[in-house]
Amino acid sequence: MLRQKTACYALLVMYDIASKSGENGRGVGIRSADIANRHQLPRAYAAKILSQLAGTELLRSDRGPRGGFRLARNASDITLHDIFDSVGALENFADDAGLPEQLHPSIEAAMKSANRAAIEHLQALFESISLAEIVASNGRGVMGARASLENLVPPVSAKAM
Repeated sequence: MLRQKTACYALLVMYDIASKSGENGRGVGIRSADIANRHQLPRAYAAKILSQLAGTELLRSDRGPRGGFRLARNASDITLHDIFDSVGALENFADDAGLPEQLHPSIEAAMKSANRAAIEHLQALFESISLAEIVASNGRGVMGARASLENLVPPVSAKAM
């Protein structure tokens, strides 16, 4: 399951840093407290997410009066998948748990197959969208200009199940 709240906050933090710290997101350091205040996040939660992102080397943390968080690499090289994975938002994403017990084997196989196909398509989508595209979209959505959902996710046929 995608942990949406964690995923959204991690993306919000990365977006904030990328959009406020210069052309490639690696210029000015952004302080944790400033991010928390700007987006009304609990400081401890913002600090936890920033720490996780820095621990997976998506962010770089510098101490001192000119310190703060910066992108560790260009925003165009950071994908949604990188961000979500670094904070554990994709935890148990491919887990088949939650299916009711006592399912007919063909129904169970169909559900597992459909679940795997959906996960593969969603993972491909997350891997195809960069942080730079999200910042550049300025609220218009990244999908409109370069692709439609139908082109990325083909319909699941009965044969696939």
